[in-house]
Amino acid sequence: MKSLFTGHSANSHKWMAWVFLMLCSCAKGYAQNGTYEKKVNKGGYGIISFQKTGNQVKAEIFAWWNAPNGQTGSYTGEGTLKNNSAVLHSVENEPGCKVTLSIVQDKIKALFTHCSTDHLTDEFSGTYIKITDAIAGQYVVDVPRAYFHKTPDTGSKLKAYVLKGDKVRLNIDRIGASEQNWLYVYFTNKAGKETAGFIPKGSLVRIDE
Repeated sequence: MKSLFTGHSANSHKWMAWVFLMLCSCAKGYAQNGTYEKKVNKGGYGIISFQKTGNQVKAEIFAWWNAPNGQTGSYTGEGTLKNNSAVLHSVENEPGCKVTLSIVQDKIKALFTHCSTDHLTDEFSGTYIKITDAIAGQYVVDVPRAYFHKTPDTGSKLKAYVLKGDKVRLNIDRIGASEQNWLYVYFTNKAGKETAGFIPKGSLVRIDE
């Protein structure tokens, strides 16, 4: 009996140690897919649309300077997470621009180095807070009919609508206008006419690009 109890106790201790280790590991970083924002001086802000699949990361970044000349910054890149941190690589941006994203619990810490050409200065480095689960990109309508709204509420419904299967786009520069349950999206019909407005997030499904 003593040996059985001792073995059982040892196994229990091993199991408890394993659970504790897993909890500690998860606590280091658990930021989820979504869009994160950082406010900067003079009304500007930075936006990071963040998508993680396994240890692979994709991010689209937009900086609004709120300057008279309308200057903005942007970056699109991919990377591999190592110790909850990833250095992004881009085929579109300045090769010397180094973007590092680190997961810190439910936030993202960004560091921009030598990115002034892409208008991402040190001012936009720092901690970004999640504002919505949505990420920039294309979405498909998943309900029979989805109406556009002037503001993110049911009382501002417009006459314009899209049908199931239609594709709309959530642009990185308009995510700041979106809310957790409403997305500000654009739809272009076959004639090239564009319609924009808020649609309930639950009516849309994102398409991998």
